[in-house]
Amino acid sequence: MGLGQFKIEIENKMIEEIFHKISDEQINRIQQVCEQYGEDDIATRYYDVYVISTNSGNKILKKTERREVLNYEGYLVNHSFSVPDYLGKYEDGINIWILVEAVEGNDLRDMTDEIAIEAANSLADIQNAFWNNQDDERFEVYKKRIEKRFHYIKDVPVIGAAYSVFVKRQLLCPRTMSNGDFLEFNAVYCDSKVVVIDWGFGGIMPYSLDIARFIAHATEDRATFPFYMNKKQKQLFVNRVYEKLQQKPEYSEYLFDIKLAVLNEYVEFIEADEDETGWYYNHALKLAKEILAVSLN
Repeated sequence: MGLGQFKIEIENKMIEEIFHKISDEQINRIQQVCEQYGEDDIATRYYDVYVISTNSGNKILKKTERREVLNYEGYLVNHSFSVPDYLGKYEDGINIWILVEAVEGNDLRDMTDEIAIEAANSLADIQNAFWNNQDDERFEVYKKRIEKRFHYIKDVPVIGAAYSVFVKRQLLCPRTMSNGDFLEFNAVYCDSKVVVIDWGFGGIMPYSLDIARFIAHATEDRATFPFYMNKKQKQLFVNRVYEKLQQKPEYSEYLFDIKLAVLNEYVEFIEADEDETGWYYNHALKLAKEILAVSLN
């Protein structure tokens, strides 16, 4: 037995022990989740996420933070939301592991009209259940983050002024349960429904954030992330969410909130120095001009 194989067997033994702290099902196979960025082993990124095959189907065992546990146990269980079934947790005093249903299907990087509408349905169902929730713990963390981002961008002409409008609006914008990272690879199209996964960044935050993140980085030429979404599909998604919301701002205010949140998405990537081609800056500048034209009238 080689050293690599021995290491895998030791790790699998540990994962098996953790799994059985939560479930008494028999394990048939353990597979670690990874991403391949190239041909060499060094180009592979491994995650503390494992697909556990059992007789009743696949499960996901994931090392996570307390926030994700609180999101599942405090908001997502005991509802009919399109999210993975939460099967329990294990804490060893240092790490927290959760066990959830493995959702079989494809992520949303290749958008269709049907998928855009189903994504809106899934998101709106969750937002309706927690509209104007008063829990502000997650919001306070988010508020500090965007204030720091504002200090980074405030002296950039036009964009800084528009971002100031965004920051001020966040104090008044209706809040609800949000995924916090609602990108196309954090959702799975399964049995004609969109299941929203990965709730580690979620919590009660402004409603417009998930809507904006979902449309901001998808393009017809995959210029940013490898997400395809055309203008019609974005409009379908945005309008369907609005149609499904039981409580909502005026439509013009709704669209303005989304524009502000899309600007935040662009500025996030500028701040993170992940804008080598200038795509985010150019789009932020154009959007900032639109925002200021409205807010100054």
